[in-house]
Amino acid sequence: MPKLDRVLILSASYGEGHQQAALAVQDALIAQYPGIDVKIIDYLHTVHPMLNSFARYCYLKSVRFAPALYGLFYKGTSRITPQSLLQRRLNHLGFEDLAEYLEAYRPTIVLSTFPTPAGVMSLLRQRGLTDIPGATVITDHAIHSQWIHPFTDHYFVGSDHVRKGLMLRGVSEKRITVTGIPIRPVFFQEVNKSALRAKLGLEDNIPTLLVMGGAYGVLGDIAQICEELFCSPRRIQVLVVCGRNRRMRAQVEQLAQDATNPVWVYGFSREVHELMGVSDLVITKAGGLTISEALAMELPMLLYRPIPGQETQNASFLVKSRVAVLARNRKEVIAHVERLFRDDQSRLRRMRESTRLIRKLAAADDIAAGLANVETPVSVQEQLAVSEHLYAGQS
Repeated sequence: MPKLDRVLILSASYGEGHQQAALAVQDALIAQYPGIDVKIIDYLHTVHPMLNSFARYCYLKSVRFAPALYGLFYKGTSRITPQSLLQRRLNHLGFEDLAEYLEAYRPTIVLSTFPTPAGVMSLLRQRGLTDIPGATVITDHAIHSQWIHPFTDHYFVGSDHVRKGLMLRGVSEKRITVTGIPIRPVFFQEVNKSALRAKLGLEDNIPTLLVMGGAYGVLGDIAQICEELFCSPRRIQVLVVCGRNRRMRAQVEQLAQDATNPVWVYGFSREVHELMGVSDLVITKAGGLTISEALAMELPMLLYRPIPGQETQNASFLVKSRVAVLARNRKEVIAHVERLFRDDQSRLRRMRESTRLIRKLAAADDIAAGLANVETPVSVQEQLAVSEHLYAGQS
């Protein structure tokens, strides 16, 4: 494969994970290949803005108010066969637009950090409308058929768990690289916790708990959890990130006025690396980006009500890896906090040590380097192997 000159990254603005992964790879490409031209496209927003707005609205509302319904949707879409009407329509979203753009821009390779454009790219290759290789970054520790397409040349995945899942679905091992999920370099820089706490005005001699509601503040009953934590008899300081949910932030700030423990409340923050850097434990959902950032910073996790689907799979992987504990209700959240912050914090120390066994700090750099070595074309035998497994409805 020739030297990388132009790279097209196809992403999506559902949460922050897909976009942040794209940005991390872009930065790594620019660092490794001076003069390279890298373009990131928010794919659905570009090819069908009305559908994108509607789908994004439905996604945010379902994961917040009807997670079980989203779980059924996730499970159902994992069983779609390649020739089903829905899959054919998904693979045609922006089909002609992408074909025209590829012809005009002529990237050396196309990288997808969201499943829909990966399917469109595979169909273009299948129909002989482009010879440009396509690769995919899977941004969760989960397996879902929407990521898997017969003409995808390479997959960059977060863990060996995902690698094995792809192989079980017919993907050749040589077309999979375990890199980790790409994150910004600030998350794996060494942290002076005492100096950073001083900078943020925190106390240095009591445990610090970080509560993250997600980029759009979709962590269900965060206010009720905070109300208990703010007045916990266990002396802790609590940092709460409410994302772009202004109503939630106002509610939490109101509760903070009666807190007996020190409390700091934030909206959407670009300094999450600093907040993670000063913390001893984070309460969060199990989104691929957030958990990768926490792993990079050796930060133990308390996972609360992960969204059915990819997040429950992420949570299972993390709990099995002994870097996280899972809470299904508010009572369990408080119990876990009390237990983990006991006097010697021995379990927290073991969880921190376990993060070093599974975290991957060079994901973006490894993907950037790997793109120059993507093997193409996919053989007929490989196409058939993937197609047969997808037809069988494996998820």
